[in-house]
Amino acid sequence: MVSHRAGLRLRAILAVGALISFMSVAHADGLPEPYRPPPVAYERPYGWWSWSGFYIGANAGYAWSPNDNQLALLGDFPTGLSPEGGFAGGQIGYNWQFGRVVVGAEADLQGADISDRLQDLNFGDNFHSRLDWFGTVRGRLGYAFDRTLVFATAGFAFGGVHNSVNGPVLPGGPYIFDGTATGYVLGAGVEYKLNPAWSIKGEYQYINLGTNDPTNPAGLPYSGIGGGGNATVRDDEYHSFRLGVNYRFGTSY
Repeated sequence: MVSHRAGLRLRAILAVGALISFMSVAHADGLPEPYRPPPVAYERPYGWWSWSGFYIGANAGYAWSPNDNQLALLGDFPTGLSPEGGFAGGQIGYNWQFGRVVVGAEADLQGADISDRLQDLNFGDNFHSRLDWFGTVRGRLGYAFDRTLVFATAGFAFGGVHNSVNGPVLPGGPYIFDGTATGYVLGAGVEYKLNPAWSIKGEYQYINLGTNDPTNPAGLPYSGIGGGGNATVRDDEYHSFRLGVNYRFGTSY
């Protein structure tokens, strides 16, 4: 009797073991698994699109005068200049970011070949206007969209201006201005981060260096030649567009 019960217990244990084995195989063959939440998407560190900090960079561009009658003289033909040409240089700056608002300061210095010259066919008068170099010191205010920064800028401008008129029968000539002129700059641009350290930008600037009237050796202005009203002296002003690259310090990958 005892041996018979022991045999029944053994059969029951074997049956339970077989059932457990069957359930494990069935689960592995396609029965639904317990719910697992999806993995959290990777988020780039904040520094990827942070614009705060010190940076240096380089740029190159083209500038042109909106005027076509700079230094024009009544009775001469052709007359009137419209300087244009290329420039290249570098910039340094610092940004502070408050949420998506970016406030900064930037200074740049450019070597330039922005000029125009001509000779009058009637009297042999020579006209020349040239911007040899220029720079700006500006504030910047921008708004950041992820890796893109849209900004406006304004400030102080300065540059090396040469304006001259001379000729064999020009009364009181030659008339020359050759020195550093000052004025203001207004602009706007877009900058895009390639990675945390490097960015590229496109920027428009309007630069106005004021009216720089050439004078003769006696100190008389060119605009007053012949009693005045015969010569035109416009502001030395330029539209400009530049492309540039910046490197930011203190950023990490």
